[in-house]
Amino acid sequence: MSPARPKDDESRVRRRDEIAAAAIEVLATQGFRGLTHRAVDAAAGLSPGSVNYHAPTRGRLLHLALELLFARDYDTAGATFGGLVDVKPLTVDIVVNRIIDFIEAMTTGEATKRVIARSILLGEAQHDREIRDLFDSQRAAFVAYTQWIVASLESEDPQGDAEMLVVMIEGLVGRQVLIGSRLPRPVVDRMLRKIVGASPMVTDQPSSEFRSV
Repeated sequence: MSPARPKDDESRVRRRDEIAAAAIEVLATQGFRGLTHRAVDAAAGLSPGSVNYHAPTRGRLLHLALELLFARDYDTAGATFGGLVDVKPLTVDIVVNRIIDFIEAMTTGEATKRVIARSILLGEAQHDREIRDLFDSQRAAFVAYTQWIVASLESEDPQGDAEMLVVMIEGLVGRQVLIGSRLPRPVVDRMLRKIVGASPMVTDQPSSEFRSV
């Protein structure tokens, strides 16, 4: 068999992304029980049976959804924080405002569906080791990135403080989407300042995984 042409690979990747996005849509609007191949076919605007070619099992469908979900979260993180590399001097005000920008980007528009889908999949991860491993590895990458920001604040315990900051970000993202009323920006600002502190920041280099291109 001849190797697939690059354009064929691109077409398959594009179709997988369409299917993954449709799976996220179904999870967010119909819940875990609503995630069927037929429902994803319909959400993606594909003929019945199309999803089976790229994701023959429900487990594979969940993996595709998570991979795209994390990739889009990374895009949001890179767009929000990547530019901090070139900001000198870096101040607490700048960092806190960027974190709030990230939270707002993650909790408005289409991103809210990712938050809902992530919450549903995190529950499923408690019973599925492979899904749990995906969550753990992706979260570890984000904690590692956040550690760079915290270390720039002259933290005495960057790893521990990074974990604490990520816990707060996770909580605030979930709070803004999954609970009826949103916390106003000034309230979020005060919360973050209690974690981030007010020490002058020194520049460092972030993880390449999250740098903007």
